[in-house]
Amino acid sequence: MGKAKNLLFTACLEHFGQIRPDSHIWLFSSTDNSHYNYNSRYLFEYVKENLPKITPLFVINDPELRNSLSSKYGKQYFIETESIQGIRQALSAGVWFTSAGLPAYGTGLHKKRLIINLWHGVPLKKIALLDPNLKKAARIYFKKIFSENYTCILTTSHELIPLMARSFAVSEDKIKVWGQPRNDGLFQKNDCREILGQLFPDLPEYTKTVLYAPTFRDYGQVQLFPFKDFDQEQLEAFLDEKNMLLFIRTHVAEQGSAAPYLGKRIRFLGNEQAEDVTGILNIFDCLITDYSSIYIDYLLTDKPMIFLPYDRQQYLDGRGMNFDYDDVTPGPKPETFNDFLDALSPKEDFWKSERTRVNRLFNEIQHPCAADICNKVLKMIW
Repeated sequence: MGKAKNLLFTACLEHFGQIRPDSHIWLFSSTDNSHYNYNSRYLFEYVKENLPKITPLFVINDPELRNSLSSKYGKQYFIETESIQGIRQALSAGVWFTSAGLPAYGTGLHKKRLIINLWHGVPLKKIALLDPNLKKAARIYFKKIFSENYTCILTTSHELIPLMARSFAVSEDKIKVWGQPRNDGLFQKNDCREILGQLFPDLPEYTKTVLYAPTFRDYGQVQLFPFKDFDQEQLEAFLDEKNMLLFIRTHVAEQGSAAPYLGKRIRFLGNEQAEDVTGILNIFDCLITDYSSIYIDYLLTDKPMIFLPYDRQQYLDGRGMNFDYDDVTPGPKPETFNDFLDALSPKEDFWKSERTRVNRLFNEIQHPCAADICNKVLKMIW
């Protein structure tokens, strides 16, 4: 069902369907209503396990994924919104949680229910209505269908309230510093060897693990090792010498870019191994990235990170940044291959104080937050 048809059916059912939303039914959705990810996933799982009086439902319009999740968690938890019956079921929920978009489209949907945007990260880059690439018609649609429907939008720091309010064209009192449920796992102990052993049974012996997670570029494929003096054999020898493993996790559209580099100590950590890497982010000893806000979550671990912004100007010209890049990226930015190897095995942690500063800026919530979010919502509805 297309968005226009969804909008029409939703409007008819909302105004003429005599549906009374039930505050005991909480509906969750995420990217394109077809993915089980982001903050919606983690809050849904918390509610399912800890709030027996609440009926949680998750919108999955991908039939294959819905069947897979139904087999794993139970068919009663997953619905679709591509039929009139599915939309009716969505409208019966008294609380909606989304990490991207809405489970059904329409104006005035917030009048009968709470609609809470959990979002999916700190906006390092310009997002939503501040995105310079968003066209005029899309801006009007976004504001009417999304922004005006949100009861509140969550973020991680009071410093981010003005920025989030501008991004979504809402008043600052609608921005709540409640945290991100997906980060709850960062405060739990994960057994690195057990997790990696299940994902990659043939791993060699190791003492250090590194995750490399570059962001997606819409103007060309990512250059994973953007050094003129890059030497594949030297990298493999270095990893052997340091007893280190390097895991590459690119965007799903760029999986092929990692293939030339894979080997005994360089592995690809794709969606097949971990659909959402947030749940195991704290098992890695170091993070490499560029413009991805994954590093802001990783700051909560207080572990080292390396940045490779080799195409900074081109990327920023296209997307724009909400912050001074150098001021909020607390880690080395090697420009040569030898500097990169030095950054992977530093003699001293020179960036610790800077990580602490940036962590305080972005991550005001320094503890698990799913329970707190649920308690706040319960107070709003009862």
